[in-house]
Amino acid sequence: SFSCNRGRAYLFNNAVNVSVGPTEERLMISGMHTISDIFCCCCGQILGWKYVTASDDSQKFKEGKFVLE
Repeated sequence: SFSCNRGRAYLFNNAVNVSVGPTEERLMISGMHTISDIFCCCCGQILGWKYVTASDDSQKFKEGKFVLE
């Protein structure tokens, strides 16, 4: 179960037609993560983020996955 500022969010192994922004450290409910925001490649609307790295071993399963809001 994932959530974001706008409500529910969904974790995916892959996302298409997105561009990936620069990486940044972000503190989330599940701890500190290195993430990149993802955007629609056509209109530039922010769609969610990609987990690059997780500092907590219990969160490593998220690495390389996408969250769509």
